[in-house]
Amino acid sequence: MKRISSLLLVFILTCTYSTYAQKKSTPALREGTHNFTLQWISWDKPGKVQIRKKNKSTYAIKGEQRDAQSNSFVTIDGTLKVASPKELIFTGTMKSQYEGINQGNVCERTGIYHFLAKGARKYWRLQEMENCEGNNVVDYIDIYFN
Repeated sequence: MKRISSLLLVFILTCTYSTYAQKKSTPALREGTHNFTLQWISWDKPGKVQIRKKNKSTYAIKGEQRDAQSNSFVTIDGTLKVASPKELIFTGTMKSQYEGINQGNVCERTGIYHFLAKGARKYWRLQEMENCEGNNVVDYIDIYFN
């Protein structure tokens, strides 16, 4: 009986710590300015998005990342619904353009999309990654925690 009690206590403590560690590594979505990137442009020079609370779990998001030299860009405009600290549901429009992708044409996505924070990442990444070009070309569009 003591062994079962000890195992049960270890299990409870492990679950509690795991939940605590997960919450600690993925903060709640906060209002304000966040970094925003598309890997084709740069991870070193992020753009910015503004996130503003609309109601209890819905936020407005708008912003961009631009490269003045190549005229490449990514924009986002719409709403985010917080499904969990690790999952955001975006409704709206994202546009991107990069000279070497999609024949240099703008790729426009309008609708409902999912951003997830996986593992130790410090950002939510777009899960519907396929660029308008197809051919297994993917866009890593990221919204950073801070």
